[in-house]
Amino acid sequence: MGDENVQDVLEPVRQAASEAENLRARVRQLVTDAILKREADPKAIKAVMQAAVDGLGSGLAQRGNHAGEALKEAMAGLDEAVAKSVYAVKMAVEEAWGEGRQFADADLRAALEAVKNLEDDLVGTLKNTSEKTQGLLKTEFDKLREHLARTGTDTGSQVRDTVSVLSNKLNAVASGSASEARQTAQEAAGRLAAVTSGILRGLADAIDQKMR
Repeated sequence: MGDENVQDVLEPVRQAASEAENLRARVRQLVTDAILKREADPKAIKAVMQAAVDGLGSGLAQRGNHAGEALKEAMAGLDEAVAKSVYAVKMAVEEAWGEGRQFADADLRAALEAVKNLEDDLVGTLKNTSEKTQGLLKTEFDKLREHLARTGTDTGSQVRDTVSVLSNKLNAVASGSASEARQTAQEAAGRLAAVTSGILRGLADAIDQKMR
């Protein structure tokens, strides 16, 4: 999102972290809604994620000694939301390609650049937020960051799959194996972000139905 205001992400997450029950589901919903509000633009995912972690740091600071488990619960929800968003990018590309359509190279390259380091960005954001906190919460942020750096995240798994798909499609176009891709790119399946948004909305709705 660059310089775009992220208060619409940070503040609801902060409030949820300070008081909400079922924090995993609440954070997952808030992060997904924020990404959908930005039409699931891959370039927006990182900034939404960073704002959400900042909100968690501020909100959980009000929970005192009970912040540790709440942090794990909230981060699980955030990880799920970001992973689903990256998965939706992959689905959008694969479905269009399977139907003989193609997104513009610029969209694919922008998506690749936006998502390829998301897991590292998530771990780095935890470190930055930890440096702004104190006491037990700082310890919990550090422990979680070290754990995720060792074990990986759902986001990281989806990032690797999505980067592979995007790279393969770009290579296919560059090599000429997708002979009609250049001619049809401008009239393809629409903007990648718009198609991704529709898929992500469907995934989010399915999760909501399952949770009821």
